[in-house]
Amino acid sequence: LQSNSISLSFSGAAVIIQVPSSPVQAGPHSNVSLPCHFSLDPPRPINVDFLIVRWSLRGKNIAKFDTSITVFRPRGAVLDATRLPEGNATLYLSDVREEDAGEYTCFVLHTPDSAEGKVALKLEAPPHLTLGSTEVPLGKPSTLTCAASDFYPDGVSVKWLRGSETLKVDSPPAKLEANYHFNAESVLNFTPQISDAGVTFSCHIQHPAAKDPIRKDFELKVVARPQLHIVTRPSGKTFLVAECLVCGFYPENVEVQGLQNGEPIQGRIYKSGLEKNSNGTFSTGSVFFPKQGHFAANFTCQVQHEALEAPLEETIPWEPEGEGAGITHPSSPECITKSPRPKLKPASPTDPPPAPGSPMTWLLGPLGLALGLVLGGGAMLMYQRRRAKNEQAEPNDQTLLKKMGEDAESHEGKASGKSLDGTRM
Repeated sequence: LQSNSISLSFSGAAVIIQVPSSPVQAGPHSNVSLPCHFSLDPPRPINVDFLIVRWSLRGKNIAKFDTSITVFRPRGAVLDATRLPEGNATLYLSDVREEDAGEYTCFVLHTPDSAEGKVALKLEAPPHLTLGSTEVPLGKPSTLTCAASDFYPDGVSVKWLRGSETLKVDSPPAKLEANYHFNAESVLNFTPQISDAGVTFSCHIQHPAAKDPIRKDFELKVVARPQLHIVTRPSGKTFLVAECLVCGFYPENVEVQGLQNGEPIQGRIYKSGLEKNSNGTFSTGSVFFPKQGHFAANFTCQVQHEALEAPLEETIPWEPEGEGAGITHPSSPECITKSPRPKLKPASPTDPPPAPGSPMTWLLGPLGLALGLVLGGGAMLMYQRRRAKNEQAEPNDQTLLKKMGEDAESHEGKASGKSLDGTRM
């Protein structure tokens, strides 16, 4: 139900009538009010003993006041006699239908003067616009939906835009609902690319009951779920370090955490910068040192990212030295064999994050922990020495890094061109 607040005035010698200048809108089987206000000029009290009010449609009386109220409309009407002394002659109609549409006349006689005003009633209702989800997966066939609901009569036109570019013009079929109004839905099918992220898309709906197109703008949210892999050095359950490799995610903000028996691993962490992949997604990695002890434990890599409904986790078993004879060799994650390895550094809350797309180099020398571990003889020799010294204090990270770096340098020529998991780039 809509009416325009701007009024038209009609007057006789001393009666002034105000009615809406625009048509009153009402949906089918709804209730509606047709405003009509009157006053006397010069201003003075309205005497109902000298007052007659009559509402009519196409020459037929709808309701009338002449000392009392008379209603002629079969489905009823209300003309409130108690408000007439205030100059309010508004007519209330219930359960309006097609035959109720048209131009109504509000006639007021205050003896001896009279005036009348015209009020148009249109049986129509503009649509309500509702958008579906505006988050879509990168590189996968996706849909955007734009729904028009509770409109009357039938017939809507929908236009999709990307910025100022028209993508689709649609006239979707409408369905008549139990409330005698119509619903319709337009669908845009496409495959999102990185270039679509953050771009303003629009849905415009045109309908006879709406003076201007109804529109909603939104920024498209493009996401890619991360893939998670764990690579251990040495391979097997008695590993010294574990690298969490997180690949192919978008947008770039991601949080990677190492857990041992569900508790965060503090300190002993080396993180890489972000690597921007050729398809616009990102990859990163973090190296964790599980806390050495005398009991077996579970090590978990946990990833949090806005494309995930819940944290992504992968868990592997860890055993102290001397336990677990089985040695397994993890396969090379696809995203690692296709991209340079990240440069690792100690985690620091004060370090600014690296710029996306910055070059990623191999970790050689003092920070080459993971590479040193994989370099066969030197790394495994140190590993055997640690096992032979169970009663000695565990070396700190820097000592371990230094020893492994020295061993790595002695094998640098042999290892040139290999990734941390031993695969050639």
